[in-house]
Amino acid sequence: MDRLKQIVEKIDQSSKPPVHLWNPEYVGDIDISIDVNANWFHEGERIGRDKLVVLFSSILWYENEQHYLVTPVEKLAIDVVDVPFMVHQTEYIDQTWIVTTNTHESIVVGEENPVELRQFAGQWVPYVRIRYDLWARLNRSQYVQWVELALERQEKVASSNLELVSNGYVFEVAR
Repeated sequence: MDRLKQIVEKIDQSSKPPVHLWNPEYVGDIDISIDVNANWFHEGERIGRDKLVVLFSSILWYENEQHYLVTPVEKLAIDVVDVPFMVHQTEYIDQTWIVTTNTHESIVVGEENPVELRQFAGQWVPYVRIRYDLWARLNRSQYVQWVELALERQEKVASSNLELVSNGYVFEVAR
């Protein structure tokens, strides 16, 4: 329980700009894009500085089916192929799933950060809500791990669904 408590405290202390409080005018597009694997690009070149990607991701906003970088004074549209984040790591601590994204953001899976199955490349894949209406897709290795664990759980509880549980929150991982 201590490890989970430490992780939750670290998440709560992470300072993210209050993007949800900002309502700037749309001023145009910026040549920033996020590819299908959640890699960030500027003017066609991959952004190699991890801290810059983390900074940009902290001011990301989604509305009306469009992603934006938002500051208190401007809103700039960017292109996102699928979702802006990829889950690279999952941990099961004290009956709670913690997922970590490509931008080093850790999220506790549950009611506030649910898992939703979506079609991707012809199959149902878990996506986790990170914040606001921003989502992350599980990378292949994490997806396979969750399916294997859900199959084990399915046998134990005699369920017809492939599900996992995070602190009482039940979610499907495959169909």
